[in-house]
Amino acid sequence: MRNTHPLSVKIFALLLILAVTAACAPTPAAVPTTAPVEEPTSAPVAEPTPVAADSCTEPFVVDVIYHPTIGGTTALAIADAYGMFEEECLELRYQRFTAGPPEIAAMVAGRADIGFIGSGAAWLAFRGDVNIIALDNIAMTDEIVAKKSSGINTLEDLKGKTIGAQVGAAGDSLLSLALAKAGLTREDVTIINIDNNNLAAAILSTGTDSVDAIAGWQPGTTAIMTALGDDAIKLATNKDFPEASFPSTWVANKDFVQKNPEIVQRFVNALTKAQAYRAENMQEASEWASQLSGQPANDLYSQIPFAIWPTGPELKAYYHDGSFAEMLQTLAQQQIAGGRITEAEAKPIDEVFIDTFAKNATADY
Repeated sequence: MRNTHPLSVKIFALLLILAVTAACAPTPAAVPTTAPVEEPTSAPVAEPTPVAADSCTEPFVVDVIYHPTIGGTTALAIADAYGMFEEECLELRYQRFTAGPPEIAAMVAGRADIGFIGSGAAWLAFRGDVNIIALDNIAMTDEIVAKKSSGINTLEDLKGKTIGAQVGAAGDSLLSLALAKAGLTREDVTIINIDNNNLAAAILSTGTDSVDAIAGWQPGTTAIMTALGDDAIKLATNKDFPEASFPSTWVANKDFVQKNPEIVQRFVNALTKAQAYRAENMQEASEWASQLSGQPANDLYSQIPFAIWPTGPELKAYYHDGSFAEMLQTLAQQQIAGGRITEAEAKPIDEVFIDTFAKNATADY
């Protein structure tokens, strides 16, 4: 079980903090940032066969990708701390990624079986690269931050400006929504593809590589706001778009789902049990997740209000009444409207989200 000029001074301080945080967990070898298109498997997923807990003689090994965020670690940390994966005869081997697109590229390449993604990377699932197997949380952590010194005080002021974002990830999805709200398109601005970990350096730079605004997510955006001080302005967050959908989800390699439905069921069983406990004990979950996330528990506490953490009965309702599938459909339409994928590329939701595992795991709530 695991228990698991003044801007230069600000730049140096922030980069030192980020370097220490990054050192708390290993980062896997670099992978391509765009996952190749894969045609959906036509064969149906086999029904998982229930197996008694005491029948476990040797655990099933699962390669799992997590994000060092409150959403990407808390359920895993609870499940580890209370032996929930062990109860399901699972042994997890963790890999740390900080964004969905390179993670899904690794999954498509066969280097991982299951992983956590934010809503921004879901377009890769919608085009058929991976299967969605469960909801984690409904996130409100994405933010667009700009510099007043760049002449920006409103979303409309972004016209003609340079914006840093990890293209295809959560902050980039929020950016598309925000530009549309301001009557702008992505062609009205210059978007620079920057890894989320490097957005701070880009907006704090005083050189020619500086950007006027960034679109990212907490805790990185929080650190940027602090470093910019009075020059910072927060232009948009998820909460500004109540009609939109921002579910963070668990996804799986399609071949793994097809060939190992029993193992996927075991994982979702343990995950669901951990999520139900987490919803009632968020501070405890944050404490258990501190090591895995590389963030102090107090920092994780401050992020709790920025997501909806479903209870066991709420998860059951989402899965059994179709509201989670509707949430995914809304998200797919957002990402089509934002130009991330086309209508022709998007697969039917019932091919993307394999609901059997989640429905089975929540049946008794």
